[in-house]
Amino acid sequence: MRRRSSHVPPVYLMLAALALTAQAPAGWVTVQATRETPHLSGFAAVQPGTAVTIAAVQPGMLTSLAVVPGESVRPGQIIGRIGGPQIRAALATAQGADNAAAQALAAEQGKLADHLSTKTAVAQAEAAADAASANLAAVRAAASLQCPVAGQVQSLQAAPGAFLQPGQTVAVVQPAAGAWVKAVLYGLPSAMLTPGMAASFIPANGAPAMPVTLRGVQDSQADGGLVVAFSGTGLQAGEAGTLSLALPPRQVLLVPSPALVLDDGRWWVMRHDATGDHAVPVVPGTAEGTQTPILSGLAAGDKVIVTDAALLYHRGIAAQYQPPD
Repeated sequence: MRRRSSHVPPVYLMLAALALTAQAPAGWVTVQATRETPHLSGFAAVQPGTAVTIAAVQPGMLTSLAVVPGESVRPGQIIGRIGGPQIRAALATAQGADNAAAQALAAEQGKLADHLSTKTAVAQAEAAADAASANLAAVRAAASLQCPVAGQVQSLQAAPGAFLQPGQTVAVVQPAAGAWVKAVLYGLPSAMLTPGMAASFIPANGAPAMPVTLRGVQDSQADGGLVVAFSGTGLQAGEAGTLSLALPPRQVLLVPSPALVLDDGRWWVMRHDATGDHAVPVVPGTAEGTQTPILSGLAAGDKVIVTDAALLYHRGIAAQYQPPD
Protein backbone atom coordinates (compact mmCIF):
# COMPACT_ATOMS: atom_id res chain seq x y z
CA MET A 1 0.00 0.00 0.00
CA ARG A 2 1.37 3.39 -1.05
CA ARG A 3 1.23 6.21 1.40
CA ARG A 4 0.14 9.63 0.14
CA SER A 5 2.50 12.44 0.93
CA SER A 6 1.11 15.32 2.93
CA HIS A 7 3.38 17.73 1.06
CA VAL A 8 1.43 20.03 -1.30
CA PRO A 9 3.40 21.12 -4.39
CA PRO A 10 3.93 24.89 -4.59
CA VAL A 11 2.08 25.11 -7.91
CA TYR A 12 -1.14 23.89 -6.26
CA LEU A 13 -0.75 26.48 -3.51
CA MET A 14 -0.28 29.20 -6.12
CA LEU A 15 -3.39 28.14 -8.03
CA ALA A 16 -5.43 27.91 -4.85
CA ALA A 17 -4.32 31.40 -3.87
CA LEU A 18 -5.22 32.66 -7.34
CA ALA A 19 -8.71 31.18 -7.08
CA LEU A 20 -9.28 32.63 -3.62
CA THR A 21 -8.00 36.04 -4.62
CA ALA A 22 -10.17 36.08 -7.74
CA GLN A 23 -13.28 35.22 -5.75
CA ALA A 24 -12.61 37.84 -3.10
CA PRO A 25 -14.53 41.10 -3.30
CA ALA A 26 -12.58 43.56 -5.43
CA GLY A 27 -12.49 47.34 -5.04
CA TRP A 28 -14.17 49.37 -7.75
CA VAL A 29 -14.56 52.98 -8.79
CA THR A 30 -17.34 54.83 -10.56
CA VAL A 31 -16.40 56.10 -14.01
CA GLN A 32 -16.87 59.86 -14.24
CA ALA A 33 -16.64 62.20 -17.19
CA THR A 34 -14.15 65.03 -17.04
CA ARG A 35 -13.03 67.83 -19.31
CA GLU A 36 -9.68 67.46 -21.04
CA THR A 37 -7.66 69.65 -23.39
CA PRO A 38 -5.73 67.23 -25.60
CA HIS A 39 -2.30 68.26 -26.86
CA LEU A 40 -0.87 66.84 -30.06
CA SER A 41 2.70 67.01 -31.21
CA GLY A 42 4.55 65.70 -34.22
CA PHE A 43 7.55 66.15 -36.46
CA ALA A 44 7.47 69.36 -38.48
CA ALA A 45 9.68 71.12 -40.98
CA VAL A 46 9.65 74.58 -42.49
CA GLN A 47 9.02 74.38 -46.21
CA PRO A 48 9.98 76.97 -48.80
CA GLY A 49 7.32 78.33 -51.10
CA THR A 50 6.61 75.01 -52.80
CA ALA A 51 3.23 73.96 -54.14
CA VAL A 52 0.57 73.28 -51.50
CA THR A 53 -2.32 70.90 -52.05
CA ILE A 54 -5.83 71.58 -50.75
CA ALA A 55 -7.70 68.35 -50.02
CA ALA A 56 -11.04 67.25 -48.63
CA VAL A 57 -11.13 66.11 -45.02
CA GLN A 58 -14.68 64.70 -45.11
CA PRO A 59 -16.43 62.60 -47.75
CA GLY A 60 -18.99 64.48 -49.83
CA MET A 61 -19.81 66.13 -53.11
CA LEU A 62 -17.93 69.17 -54.33
CA THR A 63 -20.85 71.55 -54.76
CA SER A 64 -18.96 74.67 -55.79
CA LEU A 65 -15.54 76.08 -56.68
CA ALA A 66 -14.84 79.78 -56.22
CA VAL A 67 -11.44 79.99 -57.96
CA VAL A 68 -9.90 79.32 -61.35
CA PRO A 69 -6.31 78.44 -62.32
CA GLY A 70 -4.07 81.49 -62.14
CA GLU A 71 -6.22 83.29 -59.57
CA SER A 72 -4.55 84.82 -56.52
CA VAL A 73 -5.75 83.58 -53.14
CA ARG A 74 -5.15 84.66 -49.54
CA PRO A 75 -4.69 82.59 -46.35
CA GLY A 76 -7.98 81.25 -45.04
CA GLN A 77 -9.89 82.02 -48.25
CA ILE A 78 -12.68 79.54 -49.01
CA ILE A 79 -12.09 78.14 -52.48
CA GLY A 80 -14.90 75.60 -52.53
CA ARG A 81 -17.65 73.88 -50.57
CA ILE A 82 -18.56 70.26 -49.93
CA GLY A 83 -22.16 69.08 -49.60
CA GLY A 84 -24.25 66.02 -50.17
CA PRO A 85 -26.02 63.53 -47.91
CA GLN A 86 -22.86 62.58 -45.99
CA ILE A 87 -22.14 66.14 -44.90
CA ARG A 88 -25.81 66.83 -44.18
CA ALA A 89 -26.07 63.72 -42.03
CA ALA A 90 -22.88 64.60 -40.15
CA LEU A 91 -24.11 68.15 -39.56
CA ALA A 92 -27.54 66.97 -38.42
CA THR A 93 -25.99 64.49 -35.99
CA ALA A 94 -23.55 67.07 -34.62
CA GLN A 95 -26.29 69.71 -34.30
CA GLY A 96 -28.57 67.29 -32.50
CA ALA A 97 -25.82 66.31 -30.09
CA ASP A 98 -25.01 69.97 -29.46
CA ASN A 99 -28.66 70.82 -28.74
CA ALA A 100 -29.06 67.83 -26.43
CA ALA A 101 -25.87 68.67 -24.53
CA ALA A 102 -26.94 72.30 -24.12
CA GLN A 103 -30.34 71.21 -22.78
CA ALA A 104 -28.75 68.74 -20.40
CA LEU A 105 -26.42 71.46 -19.10
CA ALA A 106 -29.30 73.87 -18.57
CA ALA A 107 -31.22 71.15 -16.73
CA GLU A 108 -28.30 70.36 -14.41
CA GLN A 109 -27.71 74.05 -13.70
CA GLY A 110 -31.39 74.45 -12.84
CA LYS A 111 -31.33 71.43 -10.53
CA LEU A 112 -28.17 72.77 -8.85
CA ALA A 113 -29.97 76.04 -8.11
CA ASP A 114 -32.72 73.98 -6.45
CA HIS A 115 -30.12 71.88 -4.56
CA LEU A 116 -31.12 68.77 -6.56
CA SER A 117 -27.79 68.30 -8.30
CA THR A 118 -24.07 68.56 -7.57
CA LYS A 119 -21.20 70.66 -8.88
CA THR A 120 -19.64 67.47 -10.24
CA ALA A 121 -22.72 66.71 -12.31
CA VAL A 122 -22.76 70.27 -13.64
CA ALA A 123 -19.06 70.05 -14.52
CA GLN A 124 -19.70 66.82 -16.42
CA ALA A 125 -22.57 68.46 -18.30
CA GLU A 126 -20.35 71.45 -19.14
CA ALA A 127 -17.65 69.11 -20.47
CA ALA A 128 -20.20 67.31 -22.63
CA ALA A 129 -21.55 70.63 -23.96
CA ASP A 130 -18.05 71.89 -24.80
CA ALA A 131 -17.20 68.67 -26.61
CA ALA A 132 -20.43 68.75 -28.60
CA SER A 133 -19.90 72.39 -29.59
CA ALA A 134 -16.33 71.71 -30.70
CA ASN A 135 -17.46 68.75 -32.78
CA LEU A 136 -20.20 70.81 -34.44
CA ALA A 137 -17.70 73.57 -35.30
CA ALA A 138 -15.30 71.01 -36.77
CA VAL A 139 -17.97 69.43 -38.96
CA ARG A 140 -19.08 72.86 -40.20
CA ALA A 141 -15.47 73.77 -41.01
CA ALA A 142 -15.01 70.51 -42.93
CA ALA A 143 -17.78 71.55 -45.33
CA SER A 144 -15.51 74.33 -46.62
CA LEU A 145 -12.19 74.07 -48.46
CA GLN A 146 -9.81 76.79 -47.26
CA CYS A 147 -6.53 77.88 -48.76
CA PRO A 148 -3.67 77.48 -46.23
CA VAL A 149 -1.32 80.10 -47.71
CA ALA A 150 -1.27 83.21 -49.86
CA GLY A 151 -0.43 82.44 -53.45
CA GLN A 152 -1.75 81.57 -56.87
CA VAL A 153 -3.95 78.65 -57.91
CA GLN A 154 -1.73 76.41 -59.99
CA SER A 155 -4.30 73.77 -60.95
CA LEU A 156 -7.71 72.33 -60.09
CA GLN A 157 -8.02 68.54 -59.86
CA ALA A 158 -11.75 68.20 -59.24
CA ALA A 159 -14.87 69.83 -60.65
CA PRO A 160 -18.22 70.65 -59.08
CA GLY A 161 -20.34 67.53 -58.88
CA ALA A 162 -17.41 65.22 -58.15
CA PHE A 163 -17.67 62.97 -55.12
CA LEU A 164 -14.63 63.47 -52.86
CA GLN A 165 -12.98 61.04 -50.49
CA PRO A 166 -11.00 62.25 -47.44
CA GLY A 167 -7.53 63.26 -48.56
CA GLN A 168 -8.48 63.73 -52.22
CA THR A 169 -6.79 66.77 -53.77
CA VAL A 170 -9.05 69.53 -55.10
CA ALA A 171 -6.56 72.31 -55.87
CA VAL A 172 -2.83 73.04 -55.93
CA VAL A 173 -1.62 76.48 -54.84
CA GLN A 174 1.82 78.00 -55.47
CA PRO A 175 2.69 80.20 -52.45
CA ALA A 176 3.49 83.80 -53.29
CA ALA A 177 6.45 84.08 -50.93
CA GLY A 178 7.78 83.14 -47.56
CA ALA A 179 7.78 79.78 -45.84
CA TRP A 180 5.26 77.59 -44.06
CA VAL A 181 5.33 74.68 -41.61
CA LYS A 182 4.48 71.17 -42.73
CA ALA A 183 3.65 68.83 -39.85
CA VAL A 184 2.49 65.21 -39.57
CA LEU A 185 0.04 64.53 -36.74
CA TYR A 186 -1.46 61.25 -35.55
CA GLY A 187 -4.33 60.19 -33.36
CA LEU A 188 -7.17 62.48 -34.35
CA PRO A 189 -9.89 62.75 -37.00
CA SER A 190 -9.28 65.46 -39.56
CA ALA A 191 -12.69 66.97 -38.77
CA MET A 192 -11.32 68.17 -35.40
CA LEU A 193 -8.82 70.47 -37.14
CA THR A 194 -10.33 73.88 -37.78
CA PRO A 195 -8.37 76.50 -39.78
CA GLY A 196 -7.27 79.36 -37.55
CA MET A 197 -6.32 77.22 -34.55
CA ALA A 198 -3.19 78.45 -32.75
CA ALA A 199 -0.15 76.20 -32.43
CA SER A 200 3.59 76.41 -31.73
CA PHE A 201 6.58 75.40 -33.83
CA ILE A 202 9.51 74.41 -31.58
CA PRO A 203 12.81 74.42 -33.52
CA ALA A 204 15.11 71.48 -32.90
CA ASN A 205 18.13 73.78 -32.46
CA GLY A 206 16.80 75.07 -29.14
CA ALA A 207 15.53 78.41 -30.44
CA PRO A 208 12.38 79.82 -28.81
CA ALA A 209 9.03 78.41 -29.88
CA MET A 210 7.30 80.33 -32.67
CA PRO A 211 3.54 80.89 -32.88
CA VAL A 212 1.93 79.52 -36.04
CA THR A 213 -1.65 79.26 -37.30
CA LEU A 214 -3.38 76.20 -38.69
CA ARG A 215 -4.33 76.75 -42.32
CA GLY A 216 -5.65 73.35 -43.34
CA VAL A 217 -5.14 69.63 -43.84
CA GLN A 218 -3.12 68.89 -46.95
CA ASP A 219 -3.22 65.13 -47.17
CA SER A 220 -3.66 61.87 -45.26
CA GLN A 221 -0.94 59.23 -45.18
CA ALA A 222 -1.38 55.49 -45.49
CA ASP A 223 -0.27 55.03 -41.86
CA GLY A 224 -3.04 57.31 -40.59
CA GLY A 225 -0.98 60.48 -40.25
CA LEU A 226 -2.41 63.80 -41.34
CA VAL A 227 -0.20 66.25 -43.24
CA VAL A 228 -1.14 69.67 -41.89
CA ALA A 229 -0.11 73.17 -43.04
CA PHE A 230 0.65 76.08 -40.70
CA SER A 231 1.64 79.67 -41.45
CA GLY A 232 3.72 82.09 -39.40
CA THR A 233 6.29 84.86 -39.53
CA GLY A 234 10.05 84.57 -39.24
CA LEU A 235 10.15 80.96 -40.40
CA GLN A 236 13.47 79.75 -41.83
CA ALA A 237 13.14 77.33 -44.75
CA GLY A 238 14.67 73.93 -44.04
CA GLU A 239 14.45 74.22 -40.25
CA ALA A 240 13.11 71.11 -38.48
CA GLY A 241 11.43 70.77 -35.14
CA THR A 242 8.23 69.82 -33.35
CA LEU A 243 4.71 71.13 -33.85
CA SER A 244 2.56 71.41 -30.71
CA LEU A 245 -1.20 71.89 -31.04
CA ALA A 246 -3.87 72.18 -28.33
CA LEU A 247 -7.29 70.86 -29.38
CA PRO A 248 -10.61 72.17 -28.07
CA PRO A 249 -11.66 70.79 -24.66
CA ARG A 250 -13.50 67.48 -24.87
CA GLN A 251 -15.28 65.11 -22.53
CA VAL A 252 -13.36 61.97 -21.62
CA LEU A 253 -13.84 59.09 -19.20
CA LEU A 254 -10.86 58.51 -16.91
CA VAL A 255 -10.22 55.24 -15.09
CA PRO A 256 -7.28 54.19 -12.91
CA SER A 257 -4.68 52.52 -15.12
CA PRO A 258 -4.58 49.32 -12.97
CA ALA A 259 -8.18 48.67 -14.03
CA LEU A 260 -7.01 47.90 -17.58
CA VAL A 261 -6.15 44.34 -18.59
CA LEU A 262 -4.31 43.48 -21.82
CA ASP A 263 -5.21 40.11 -23.32
CA ASP A 264 -4.17 38.93 -26.77
CA GLY A 265 -3.66 42.46 -28.06
CA ARG A 266 -6.98 43.80 -26.75
CA TRP A 267 -7.74 45.93 -23.70
CA TRP A 268 -10.43 45.01 -21.19
CA VAL A 269 -11.88 46.22 -17.93
CA MET A 270 -14.03 44.39 -15.40
CA ARG A 271 -17.35 46.20 -15.10
CA HIS A 272 -19.32 45.69 -11.89
CA ASP A 273 -23.12 45.80 -11.87
CA ALA A 274 -26.07 44.25 -10.04
CA THR A 275 -25.59 40.91 -11.83
CA GLY A 276 -21.89 40.57 -11.11
CA ASP A 277 -18.57 41.33 -12.75
CA HIS A 278 -18.21 41.26 -16.54
CA ALA A 279 -15.24 41.65 -18.89
CA VAL A 280 -15.82 44.59 -21.26
CA PRO A 281 -13.57 45.47 -24.23
CA VAL A 282 -12.46 49.11 -24.30
CA VAL A 283 -10.34 51.42 -26.43
CA PRO A 284 -7.95 53.37 -24.18
CA GLY A 285 -6.15 56.59 -25.00
CA THR A 286 -2.70 57.66 -23.86
CA ALA A 287 -2.17 57.24 -20.11
CA GLU A 288 -1.96 60.46 -18.11
CA GLY A 289 -0.14 59.72 -14.87
CA THR A 290 -2.11 57.13 -12.94
CA GLN A 291 -5.25 57.63 -15.05
CA THR A 292 -6.09 56.45 -18.56
CA PRO A 293 -8.79 58.01 -20.77
CA ILE A 294 -11.28 55.54 -22.26
CA LEU A 295 -12.32 56.44 -25.80
CA SER A 296 -15.04 53.79 -26.14
CA GLY A 297 -16.55 50.85 -24.29
CA LEU A 298 -17.70 52.57 -21.10
CA ALA A 299 -20.19 55.21 -20.03
CA ALA A 300 -20.22 57.71 -17.18
CA GLY A 301 -21.61 56.03 -14.09
CA ASP A 302 -20.27 52.57 -14.88
CA LYS A 303 -18.38 50.84 -12.06
CA VAL A 304 -15.04 49.22 -12.92
CA ILE A 305 -12.90 46.93 -10.82
CA VAL A 306 -9.49 48.30 -9.84
CA THR A 307 -8.20 46.01 -7.10
CA ASP A 308 -6.97 42.68 -8.54
CA ALA A 309 -8.64 43.42 -11.89
CA ALA A 310 -6.22 41.15 -13.78
CA LEU A 311 -6.74 38.28 -11.33
CA LEU A 312 -10.49 38.67 -11.58
CA TYR A 313 -10.31 38.72 -15.38
CA HIS A 314 -8.22 35.52 -15.41
CA ARG A 315 -10.12 33.76 -12.62
CA GLY A 316 -11.12 30.98 -15.03
CA ILE A 317 -7.53 29.74 -15.22
CA ALA A 318 -7.54 28.28 -11.71
CA ALA A 319 -11.08 26.94 -12.01
CA GLN A 320 -10.23 25.08 -15.21
CA TYR A 321 -6.99 23.56 -13.86
CA GLN A 322 -7.29 19.94 -12.73
CA PRO A 323 -4.29 18.43 -10.95
CA PRO A 324 -3.19 14.97 -12.17
CA ASP A 325 -4.79 12.01 -10.41
